[in-house]
Amino acid sequence: MKKFFAFVAASLMLVSFVSCDKKGGNDPEPEVANFEIQVSNVEAKSVSVKVVPADVNVTYYWDIFEASEAAKMTDAQIAEAFKENFDEVIAYYAQYGYELTYDSLLVKGENSYDFSKLEPNTEYVVVALELDENIAAKGTSVRKTFKTLEEKEDPVPADMTFNIAVDSLSFSGAYIAVTPSNNEATYYWSIYKSEAIAGLTDAQLCAGFKSEIEETIEYYGYFGYDLTIEDFLSKGPDAYKYNSLDANTAYTVVAVAMGSLGTCAGAVAKYNFETTELVAESTEDITIENAKMADACDAYGWWQMMAMSADSTFYLTVSPVEAATVEGSYTIDDMDADFTYVLLDKEDQYKFAKLDVEVAVDGENFTFTGTGIAMNAVEYHFNISGIVEVSQASAAPARAAKKAPAAKSLKAIKKGNLAAKKNKFVSEKLYNR
Repeated sequence: MKKFFAFVAASLMLVSFVSCDKKGGNDPEPEVANFEIQVSNVEAKSVSVKVVPADVNVTYYWDIFEASEAAKMTDAQIAEAFKENFDEVIAYYAQYGYELTYDSLLVKGENSYDFSKLEPNTEYVVVALELDENIAAKGTSVRKTFKTLEEKEDPVPADMTFNIAVDSLSFSGAYIAVTPSNNEATYYWSIYKSEAIAGLTDAQLCAGFKSEIEETIEYYGYFGYDLTIEDFLSKGPDAYKYNSLDANTAYTVVAVAMGSLGTCAGAVAKYNFETTELVAESTEDITIENAKMADACDAYGWWQMMAMSADSTFYLTVSPVEAATVEGSYTIDDMDADFTYVLLDKEDQYKFAKLDVEVAVDGENFTFTGTGIAMNAVEYHFNISGIVEVSQASAAPARAAKKAPAAKSLKAIKKGNLAAKKNKFVSEKLYNR
């Protein structure tokens, strides 16, 4: 399907057509364009567009295309692209109980929209086209070409320094606070395993920071999230409590002045620390005989087991999927599994720092035995048995090929900014209804 965009032009621009003189008395009257397109407030990534039809009763639709795509499309193809877009939007909203129709998506009278997801220094075309009830073209489209501005990055000071403090250090976590010398300039900070960045120059580190941010933005863009580099930058004092670090491991906190386009300025500040040894402070026996295990995986390819007892509920999430979908015995340890233990009645949730368990599946029965040390410093001894409630051994979906980016690069998302940034769209204008 043709991809739609939302875009701009530098100053108010009007599209109007003037009829030509007749060549002869029997020549037909030339068709006059029936839309006026106004483009204003052009920026690198945003624009305001208004479409005014000559006839307020005309049913039409309009949107923005990349100029290179629009140049290859006839009006019939433009109409088909609109129709495909409508179909996707109708299907999307149907998931949430909304019943949209073609008629509800078509436009009458003056219509405007402020776009905000443009590519800088790029040529686009606004296309307005009269459509019938079946989204077929009527008449001739009116098109207006414009180009977005080049994106400029606000300079950041190269002499910016950082005070980095690490507190509440444990085998699984640390509270990290970063205080910049300039509270008005933006900067990037994060933590990495020390061995992963050992020997890298500041230039190599900065290139890596920008690349990591861009990959994260691209990944979450597939799920409808509209992130920018600025969402990963800080201004003024900032802090974050990490709670899923590896035990007895050297980490390095890095901080550097960075502009909105990901350009670093000055030296990369570094602060090294090491998590403590993994030591359990107490033990707890978990014995359940009436557990229920779903021998299948969820949408993200993770195996799930729900184990219930009289006083608490377990929710176990384990990978890899392959192990959970075949009969027989297998082991899961901290090298190949993520394991979450939840006591819903206490609303506590812990990832396991160390896990050594065996799962045995025999027909409709299973056992889950072994030990694990969780992030709350408790060593759990498991002796869980029950039935396999749903068996999908032969039909379990494959694990997602691409996992979410590592937590170390997602401070902005972890702080809750991601939900506000979500904006699922095929056409920005269509989805933001």
